Amino acid sequence: MSRDTALEHLHPTFRQKIQQLQSELTKADLPFRLFEGFRSAQRQHQLYSQGRTTRGAKVTNADAWSSFHQYGVAADFVLFIDGKWSWDDKGPRKAWWQKLHELAATVDLEPLSWELPHLQQKGQQLAQLKAGHYPAGGDSSWAENLQQAILDWRGSPSAPPVPDAAPNRPELSNATSLSVDNVMEVQQAVQARVTARDGLRLRAGPGTSFDIKSTLKPNQLIYIMQHSGDWSQIDIQGDGLADGYCHSGYLAALR
Repeated sequence: MSRDTALEHLHPTFRQKIQQLQSELTKADLPFRLFEGFRSAQRQHQLYSQGRTTRGAKVTNADAWSSFHQYGVAADFVLFIDGKWSWDDKGPRKAWWQKLHELAATVDLEPLSWELPHLQQKGQQLAQLKAGHYPAGGDSSWAENLQQAILDWRGSPSAPPVPDAAPNRPELSNATSLSVDNVMEVQQAVQARVTARDGLRLRAGPGTSFDIKSTLKPNQLIYIMQHSGDWSQIDIQGDGLADGYCHSGYLAALR
């Protein structure tokens, strides 16, 4: 699973601190760059399994939903020298990492003693995040990304509550009148895969004139409930509740 460096997936308060830190690093002429910001629960579990149930050295002590990365309030900064990432903390470069942490402290970010690249929002408690008590001031880009990560998770431990700033599941029953020939009953929902390379927009109704609710990820599995022309009504969780509409041309049925 790939790293996520999108600043819009970070909580706005934390995002601002990261931008301030990036500015300070540039002023200090230190070659640190954002290596990873938000991290999905799937990727966190994959990293946690390394050195335990899969090959490789241990790289984290946190399993899924036990890292601040999953909530958009943590980021990893790594040296980027001559076009390559470097975790070298020996010799003169040791002072560079110390300076990174000093600059992070000036914008109220705190490091972890056992993970040099890791910086997180100061004063935040993991137990609060797991219970759904997220920092105030969340915006739609952060909330929608976290909501999608929560809905995508099928493993253990269970995912936290969806943030209040995320959009509600849309009311679709009156969005349009569907002809009998185009309708599939919910009980006959077909699982499908998103084939759009850059993701697929989920809309409140069957057409581009309807509001965008969120964006489905490439290769994400969903359920097609019914059709309206070139559009498919989508159930993300497989619980029989409609989440929105996507263009059928970017969905590949699995059966």
